Amino acid sequence: MAKTGLAFSGGGIRSAALCSGVLRRLLQKNVKIDYLSCVSGGGYTGTAYLDWKYRNGKKDDKEWHEEFFNHMRQSAGFICHCNKPLFQAILDFLAITLVILFVSILVPAFMWMAFSYPLAFVVDWLFGDTLRKETPYCDEDVRKNPNLTLQQCKKERESSGTDYELLALFLAPVGCACASFILRGIFSKWKPLFSLFFHFSAGFFALVFFPWFIKEFFHRAPTWIKFLVFIPLFFLWISFPPIRSTTTIMSFTYLTSFVIYWRVYNDSVFGFEYKVITFDILLGVAAILHWISPWIFTVQQRLVHIYLRWTLQRRFFYPKTVGACGCAGISWRSFFLYCPTCCQPEMKGIRYSKVLTLDDLDELTPVYVGCVTSNQWRRTTSPREQDSEILTMSPHNIERLDRPKREEELHGKLTPMDIYLSDATATSAAAINHQMGTMQADDGPFKDLKVMLGLSCGTSIVSDQRHEKERHFCIQVLPILIEFARGLPLVVFFVIYLITDNDKYLTIGLLIFFSFLFLLTLVALVPTGSRKRGRLERIARWLTVNVYYVNFIRNAMKIVNQGPSPPAVLSLSDGGHIENLGILPLLKLRLKKIVSVGGSRTILDEDYGSSLMKALDLAREKLGCSFSGLDGRDIAEDIQDNFVERSAGSQPRSYRFKVHYYDKNANGDGKTKVGEGEILYIKPRHPDKGITTNRWEAWNEVLDKDLERTLWGPGPKLSAAETDRLTFCWSECCHGNACRGLSEAICGAFPQHSTINLCFTPTQFSVYHREGYRASMEAEIEEFIIDERDNAISKPFVV
Repeated sequence: MAKTGLAFSGGGIRSAALCSGVLRRLLQKNVKIDYLSCVSGGGYTGTAYLDWKYRNGKKDDKEWHEEFFNHMRQSAGFICHCNKPLFQAILDFLAITLVILFVSILVPAFMWMAFSYPLAFVVDWLFGDTLRKETPYCDEDVRKNPNLTLQQCKKERESSGTDYELLALFLAPVGCACASFILRGIFSKWKPLFSLFFHFSAGFFALVFFPWFIKEFFHRAPTWIKFLVFIPLFFLWISFPPIRSTTTIMSFTYLTSFVIYWRVYNDSVFGFEYKVITFDILLGVAAILHWISPWIFTVQQRLVHIYLRWTLQRRFFYPKTVGACGCAGISWRSFFLYCPTCCQPEMKGIRYSKVLTLDDLDELTPVYVGCVTSNQWRRTTSPREQDSEILTMSPHNIERLDRPKREEELHGKLTPMDIYLSDATATSAAAINHQMGTMQADDGPFKDLKVMLGLSCGTSIVSDQRHEKERHFCIQVLPILIEFARGLPLVVFFVIYLITDNDKYLTIGLLIFFSFLFLLTLVALVPTGSRKRGRLERIARWLTVNVYYVNFIRNAMKIVNQGPSPPAVLSLSDGGHIENLGILPLLKLRLKKIVSVGGSRTILDEDYGSSLMKALDLAREKLGCSFSGLDGRDIAEDIQDNFVERSAGSQPRSYRFKVHYYDKNANGDGKTKVGEGEILYIKPRHPDKGITTNRWEAWNEVLDKDLERTLWGPGPKLSAAETDRLTFCWSECCHGNACRGLSEAICGAFPQHSTINLCFTPTQFSVYHREGYRASMEAEIEEFIIDERDNAISKPFVV
């Protein structure tokens, strides 16, 4: 049984600052920790410390410790760099602006254009005559045929069966959509296929009905009214996250309907007159965009994650090894899910001058355990099981928290050598993601807005990289040929159409193109995850990894991998989406002493134990642990009485309790207790609410040497005047009472400043750092961990 573990919780830069204070106390007292579990913001401090320790001979030393904490403090601001506020702030602002512009505006516009113009051509070719019969519109035909008059055209188009044809055109897809919706609830095994038919039928109805509706009732409306429709859609998008996908589809359909109307009825839209040559040019551009759209979509999905990774390692990791621009370990290959081995260098023994992988930390203590969330993966076929679970990343293995002991899972497929340390840090900190796991983090409206803008920080990793790299060269090149063949008919037949002016060739090209996409879509719906994979599943997994369109469809349709075998592509996000304290991996190891630093935001005093109780409930459910107070009292009542419901001036910064470990009996009947341990939970308090003391006034009273007062204040003890003056502003000179009310309304107050505030100043970092140090002293953290009875050598990290 291993001995001690330290858990740094999520909470952005606020948690990183608090955890750094706890870390300083442990390093000052030479307290040895066996395991360091990190989630989200706590990983900023945890991984940066390990990176610095590796670069300094893998040994702790007070000199580089001091340099490390000063560097963390100085680099606290994500947006405004305090060393060079003007120049660096301008560069950082331009970088994040370009990222948002590309991800939120350019890519959605490209994707809409890639689909809307080919759809308009297909709808006009298939159903244009039927739609125009209801309201005869013969101007284009008269212009093309000088011998045909407008009256003759209208007379020829008039028919007694027009109403019935339109009614059948509108009702047929409605009926198919209703039938598919009912059947997907009855036959759960075929739910993805019926979901595809449902969405296809609903989209088909929208694309034929709304252009007709615009012509009949909406085309004479002023332009500002047509734009006014976006206001309720935008409001629904922000206010109701569960229907965000629906509002996205509604916006796409609304805009596409105008393009179809423009093509079918040859009428002006938003002041743009219809011209055949204009539509043909736009259709050609759309064909090219559609061809390259999977690559564009992949770059969009990974760009924000790469930006976050670049920012974190540039700010916090050892400065001499991240490169001049902080891009060490980041290249053009990072923007794509998988590249053939011929396109990437083999990683062998990352050296001092290069960025670290998890494998490089193999002999470093404490053992790093990064907590991320694996999405869209159920180990069983039960719909009651959540499709997300904690995935731990350490120098020894990468595995799900609920992995059975004898299950190989990712062993030998995805290894620590495949994961950069900075990549693991950024993935664990991907609080903004399209899949949010089972837990919505704080600052919901703001994060919903960032998700709406497409700023998803999550990432995707090929689960069996070893096998993919061992494939024959011809197999690795085959995806390039598939992507080339996918778009070739569209481009070739479009060129022939321009030369011959015969739309028959363009129709043939579009039909071949969409038929190929339909086949790839059907492959994307193939169930995956079974222990014994059939040939079709193996093909589907290979295409998911190597053909971007298949992976795009699986994400868009939210296809869940069901079974013990991991999905071909792991969808990863913030570990806090499941459990934000990071103590579950340490409980699985059955450690005897665990320190949990809670840096997550808790607005109300009565909710101060909520994060802890959620983590303990998950430990009961997933690991079979039970918990009690030190005197054996019920844990829920003990937390309320001894930690939460305390009057101002007597609220403790720490809470201790017991954990009891159990194993299932061999016959599956009942459980047997196999050990127990203690947990120390640390949480910050406001100076007016926490326990007051006259001790710890100055740094020289608690440290071997005095810290620089201008950087770290007079000592670990904080005053209300020091904490209440902190605002959301970027500059040190803005702290004070001038905008205190506005700041508290937007970003909260100490010790619960919102993680929206990515512009933490060094002063804010120092205050939270001092509170972490103060809480550690109050909790007597070194006495809690050091126990003469626990001198046994820790076992290796094998679960």
